[in-house]
Amino acid sequence: MFNQGTNRAPSANSVIPFFVLSAVSWLIGIVFISFNPDSVLTSVYFNEVMLTITHILVLGFVTSVIFGALFQLLPVIFLQNIYSEKLTKSIFYLLLFGTIGLCFSFYFDSNGIGLTVFGSLLNIAVILFIFNVWKTIGKSKENKVAKLFIKTSVVWLALTAIAGLLLAINFLIPFLPFAHLELLKVHAHFGIIGWFVFLIIGVSSVLIPMFLLVHNLESRPLYFAYVLLLSSLILGGISKVISIPTLMYISYGLGVLGFIYYLNFIHVVYKMRLRRKLDFGLKKTMIAFPSLIVVIIGSIFFIAGFHTDFNLSAFYVIVLIIGFIATLILGQFYKTLPFIVWLKIYKPFVGKEKTLLPKDLYNYTILKYQFYSHVSGFILFFASLLLNLISLFYIGIGLLMIGAVLFLINVMQIVFHQKQTL
Repeated sequence: MFNQGTNRAPSANSVIPFFVLSAVSWLIGIVFISFNPDSVLTSVYFNEVMLTITHILVLGFVTSVIFGALFQLLPVIFLQNIYSEKLTKSIFYLLLFGTIGLCFSFYFDSNGIGLTVFGSLLNIAVILFIFNVWKTIGKSKENKVAKLFIKTSVVWLALTAIAGLLLAINFLIPFLPFAHLELLKVHAHFGIIGWFVFLIIGVSSVLIPMFLLVHNLESRPLYFAYVLLLSSLILGGISKVISIPTLMYISYGLGVLGFIYYLNFIHVVYKMRLRRKLDFGLKKTMIAFPSLIVVIIGSIFFIAGFHTDFNLSAFYVIVLIIGFIATLILGQFYKTLPFIVWLKIYKPFVGKEKTLLPKDLYNYTILKYQFYSHVSGFILFFASLLLNLISLFYIGIGLLMIGAVLFLINVMQIVFHQKQTL
């Protein structure tokens, strides 16, 4: 499947810029957090700094790498040619300028004009991306579970982008018949759960078993997770817009059950794996999943009515985006980008001469220290949120920054790799 799919993928030059933007944005996001501890530890979610940090991470870091990786992986997963390579380049520039403009607008002047203009650019990028994804997947009969999750995830992406644009327009011309903060919460949940988590479940249902050498898996847990998470999002959105607290609690409960079914699938994959020894890329991928357990515990406390002194919105940003999504992405970077660059440089020479392997394109020692600094940094950073200790915050964010710098060094080494003869 992998060899067939790579022949259908777009050129490396079309997707590599997405990975570079992602790595740079990750470092910028961590730097922003380090200079604004109060915005993370004590302020409410709706402040200029927190909104800037969040959108640097979710657009520049996460969405960028997802766009680039999907353009490379869809042909592999569904054995279909990418519909339009030209669209991938247009999407990149719209995403780049839209993200930069939106974050500047949040940080310096949230009056609605910049938010609306650059939000419109991002909506155009989203429309083109969804069109390219749906046309690429087409009527493929490969990996039906992944197809269901991925197609659904881009629908949630569209709803997330539309909700964001409506919020921006509301700054200019107030028209919403309800509190805009409620739409902001819907926007955030649709983006993080509907777009990111649905997409991650869809792609990981194929890639993680493939990397761990697992076959003949039962797909029912994933279908259960799909129904539960979808119901959770729909009920949660309704509860926010028309203020029915009971629906919100039901939504959280369904979401918890959905995550449990997904984690059970990952647990089964891990137990059945034929690849017993994991490299640091796979270790980082697998160590991301305990973060979901933290989210489940937090959600149960919320449903049970427990009140906490820490910032709940920051809790979700830190645990879901940095603990789960970022850790997963930082691990999978080493399973995608090196292979993309390796195909570009060495594929013509396969069978004709001895070539390097994809893992030879980056520094494994740097990867090892990046792994330790990121994991320890996240644990201390999360502890600083729970305990509201500024000293732990700086130690944790310092370690995360070291990891981000090491990560960027490795990414640049991969991107600028030149052919070597053995």
